[in-house]
Order: sequence, then C-alpha cells, then structure tokens
Amino acid sequence: MAKTKITKKEALDKFQAAREKKRKCLAQLEKSMKETYKERTGKEAKKFFAL
Repeated sequence: MAKTKITKKEALDKFQAAREKKRKCLAQLEKSMKETYKERTGKEAKKFFAL
C-alpha cells in the first residue's frame, strides 16, 4: 500500500467537505435535541452546545 501525496487543492477540498458535513450533522442534532427538550419539558430550548 503506497502512500501518495495529495495536492494542496485536494486537501483543501477534503477539509471543506468534512467541515460542511459536520455543519449539517450539528444542525440536525440541534433540531432533534431541541424538539426532544420541548416534548419533555414543554419549554423552548434557548441554548445548544456541542463540541
């Protein structure tokens, strides 16, 4: 299994794709957690925190 070097553009594209995927997953997680909190307590969630 030979390692190949990737270009700066390829690395940047890969990084941007991972960042966008993370952003979408966090938005979905935030939505579901806020809905669950509202169902459980009857109050609107004011904050959301995820690492």
